[in-house]
Amino acid sequence: MVDLKYHIVSIVAVFLALGMGILIGSTIVSNDVMVAQQQKIIVSLEEQFAKLREHESALMAEDVKKSKMITNYENFAQSILVPIVAGQLQGRNVAVVVSGSQAMPSGIINTLSLAGANINSQAMVLENINMKDSKLRANLIDYFALESNTTSDILRQKVAQALALMVTNQADPALNVFLSENKLIKINYANNNPIDTVILIGGSNTLGQSFPEGFDSTLIKNLLDDGIQVIGTESSKVKFSYMKYYQKFSIGTVDNIDMSVGQISMVLALNGQPGNYGIKTKATLFMPVLPQEFTRRT
Repeated sequence: MVDLKYHIVSIVAVFLALGMGILIGSTIVSNDVMVAQQQKIIVSLEEQFAKLREHESALMAEDVKKSKMITNYENFAQSILVPIVAGQLQGRNVAVVVSGSQAMPSGIINTLSLAGANINSQAMVLENINMKDSKLRANLIDYFALESNTTSDILRQKVAQALALMVTNQADPALNVFLSENKLIKINYANNNPIDTVILIGGSNTLGQSFPEGFDSTLIKNLLDDGIQVIGTESSKVKFSYMKYYQKFSIGTVDNIDMSVGQISMVLALNGQPGNYGIKTKATLFMPVLPQEFTRRT
């Protein structure tokens, strides 16, 4: 659509330039041949312009049709979500971590509750993880007793290791306070029960806030080493996908967690159907197989 608008603007500019050329040319010299050639060019451009307008109208109509279809699919997925996920994660103790620059996807906490999961904590990685603040870097180096020339990547890894301790309820309370005060991690606890599952929500629209290879990978490794099941997710609309980094650890992934079908995939993946689900190139399947009670013929 953007390219089409660019071409239309270009053609309009050519029209204006030709109009000025004809006006100037006719005042300087009377050349019937030149005027006739310019008029032919204008006619040709008018025909192209008309075709482009028709094409743009067709594309706009197709966009409206697709948007309506997507809305209908989302409404359908929402209508079947409750009976499909109900009880699938009964008794599971879950922590939700948002590591990318996106907000918590709408409905995900409700979906987990419907599935019977206990939400032990919700954590969010904050903007300071970019380590641009020199005072912040100095604070981290001092707190963790590191060398003065420690790189930002290493500092992010230290924060990721600390977050792994925090979500598994193994961190010293002072560590929680330190990371919160330095605006690195925000975490809310519902209880201090031992967790068995972490839902990691990554993906970013800002390259300067995208650290999947250092931060997220370190977090995943530490959680897996601690025997925690991890599933990596992200919104369908992020510019910078984390899927290829998550899949290096052979964990389940869902690349459309902002959609109801993605949340269904997340629950079923955690309940015995691990895989790489979604709509992007790194997905191998659209969604898991539905439970038999929803596919059995009566």
